[in-house]
Amino acid sequence: MSFVEVLGATVMGIGVALSLIAAWGLLSFPTALARMHAAGKPASLGLSLTGLGAGLAAESVSLTVLGAMLAFFMFLTAPISAHMLGRAAYQAGQAPNLHHDDLAGVTIPVDVAPQPGERSISGWHLIPLVIIWVVLWRDAGVGVWIGGLLAGLFVEVIRRTGRPNGTFSPGAMVVFLVRYSGMIVASNARVAWEVISPGNQIREAIVAVPLRTDSLRVALLVSNAITHTPGTLTVELTEDPLVVYVHLLHFKSVAAARDDVARLEELVCRALNEPVPV
Repeated sequence: MSFVEVLGATVMGIGVALSLIAAWGLLSFPTALARMHAAGKPASLGLSLTGLGAGLAAESVSLTVLGAMLAFFMFLTAPISAHMLGRAAYQAGQAPNLHHDDLAGVTIPVDVAPQPGERSISGWHLIPLVIIWVVLWRDAGVGVWIGGLLAGLFVEVIRRTGRPNGTFSPGAMVVFLVRYSGMIVASNARVAWEVISPGNQIREAIVAVPLRTDSLRVALLVSNAITHTPGTLTVELTEDPLVVYVHLLHFKSVAAARDDVARLEELVCRALNEPVPV
């Protein structure tokens, strides 16, 4: 076996192990919100590593690219689904025995659709969408390129109905992604340890963290990133004022939870070229 095949098999093995740990966590964790930590962390990384490892083991560039895309979209979408499922679980009364609950009695406003924007179709968005389409089809025929262009235009038309995206700082974004990657690894390791250790000390709580920024896009990225940081899961985000409600597996104090989110908020503000709150 070549080195790449051995590497691929190793990555696949780690991915399968994480997926098994996630399944074990779904059975062993005591509450629905605690189980969301297992479903949203080891399961996501496990599936991503399995797909990436399969491409490496096959020594196929196209399959490796597909595996990398799988990992990208998994970490892009998994926090959103975990947020919505955690929110539904809480509203259904599936969060008993919380040591602290700032969400109790809070009236959550009805979601309102964003007002249409005036943005034009962006080539910086359209071109990557077309390339992703072609890679997924694994065919560079004219029909596939035309299909990708039409699909990309459709996505861009939908995007124009949303709110402005704003700018970002490439250097600060790299710093955020590196730090965030480290958080993902630490988060998976912590949840995996909680699953396999017989005497885990789970102490659940929901803490309200008022955000210091007034930028909705910062709030959205912070609330999604929280789901892949160690021991935390977003269950609610209110817009006026901007407050994120965080479920903790290991509650220590309200101040400690808010300090952790504040550091993440600062990283996101720098990455998105927003004023850093003081």
